[in-house]
Amino acid sequence: MLEDQQATQKEDAKLLKASTERLFDVLMEQSADRIYIKDRQSRFVTVSQTLAEMHGFEERGELEGKSDFDLFSKEHAQQAYEDEQEILRTGLPMINKIEKETWPDGSISWVTSSKVPLHLDSNESIGIVGISRDVTSEFIAQEQLAKSEQQLREQNINMRADYESARKVQSVIIPGRIPENANLSIGHLWKPMSSVGGDIISFPRNPKKLTLFYLGDVCGHGFTAAFYTVLLKYLSSHEAEVYDGHPDRFLNAINRELGGQMSEGFVTGIAGHFSRRRPDGGRTLHLSHSGHPLTLVYRAAENTLEPIDLPPGMVMGLPGGTASNTVEIEMQRYDRFYTYTDGILEAANSGDEEFGSERLIDCLRQHSHRPLQEGIDAVYAAASMHTNKGIQQDDITLLGFELL
Repeated sequence: MLEDQQATQKEDAKLLKASTERLFDVLMEQSADRIYIKDRQSRFVTVSQTLAEMHGFEERGELEGKSDFDLFSKEHAQQAYEDEQEILRTGLPMINKIEKETWPDGSISWVTSSKVPLHLDSNESIGIVGISRDVTSEFIAQEQLAKSEQQLREQNINMRADYESARKVQSVIIPGRIPENANLSIGHLWKPMSSVGGDIISFPRNPKKLTLFYLGDVCGHGFTAAFYTVLLKYLSSHEAEVYDGHPDRFLNAINRELGGQMSEGFVTGIAGHFSRRRPDGGRTLHLSHSGHPLTLVYRAAENTLEPIDLPPGMVMGLPGGTASNTVEIEMQRYDRFYTYTDGILEAANSGDEEFGSERLIDCLRQHSHRPLQEGIDAVYAAASMHTNKGIQQDDITLLGFELL
C-alpha cells in the first residue's frame, strides 16, 4: 500500500515538472480528436497525430504548410476557408458546428468542429485553433431517426385517413336500411369504442320480405375488426337473398363463407326474423345464435323482463362451428325483444365493477313505459354514468323490437 502511494507521488511529480512544450506534444500525439493550428492563410502549422493519420500521413510534420485544399474536395475546402477567414476578421469563435466533409474519392463524412481565433502576445488574431470530432455514425443515426419519424408521421396521417374512411363506411352500412313496419318498432344503439368498431347490425332484404335481422360481434377492436364488419355486412346480405325462414341455416351459411377468411379471432352472432302479424297483434320470433345468447324479452302483460333460454351455439370463424337450433318465441302486442353485445355488460367503473346484466335488466324495465328508442338510449346513459371514466372500454351495441 505504501509502495503504491510512493509510486503515485513520483508520477505526479514527473507530471508537474514536465515542460509546457512536452505536455503540448503529448496532447497532440495521444488525443483521439483532430486538433490543429492554422496560420492566417488557413495553412496547417501543427496537427495532432490522429489528424495526420486520418489523411494518410505517418508524421504530424508532414501536414505543415498544407491546407484543406490539399486534403478535401474544393467545395468543402472553400467553405472551411471562408469560415476561418470570418473568424479571423470578427474574432468570434465557431463552436460545435456540424460540417460535411467531402473527400477526393467522393466519400462523405461528418464532424462537429470548433474553431477559435489564436492570440499570443497581443489582441491580434494570428491564426486558428481547431478541434474536430468525427460524428458520421451519430449523424447517420440521427438522419435515419429523423427519416423514421417522418415516415411514422406520414403513416399516422395515412392511418388517420384510413380510420376516417372506415368510420364513414361503417356509419353508412351500420345499421344501414332499417325496415319500416307500422306494427313493429325497431330501436338500436351502435357505439364503437373508437372511430370504428367490431360490432355490426344488419337488416338484410330477403325474398320472403320478412323482418330479418343479424347482430354480430367481431373479436377485437379497431381497424381489423372494422374490416370484418364490412365482410359480414356483405355476407349477411348475400345469404339473405336465399333466406328460407331458418336463421340457423342463415348463420351456418355465413360461417361457411367466413371460413378461412379470418387469420385469428372469431365472431359471435345472432339472427332471427319475425313472422307475419297475427290478428291478435302477436308474432312469432324465430331465433338462432352463434355463441351469442345475449337476449331479453319484456312481457308487457306481466311487466317482466327475463333472459331467453337458448340452446348452445358455436362461434363463427372457427372450424366445425355450427349455430344453435332455431327456437320459436311467441310474443304478444307491446312485448319487447332485446339483444346486445357484451360491451354494455362489461362497462366497468374505477373499482372494476361491471355494469352487468342485473343493472341492464333493471334499467330496461325502469324505462319500459317510454318509447323503445328512448329506453335504449337511457341504458347507454346509465352505463356511461356507471363507468364515470370518460373512456369507453369496448364496442357497445343494443338492438330492440317492440310489437305494436
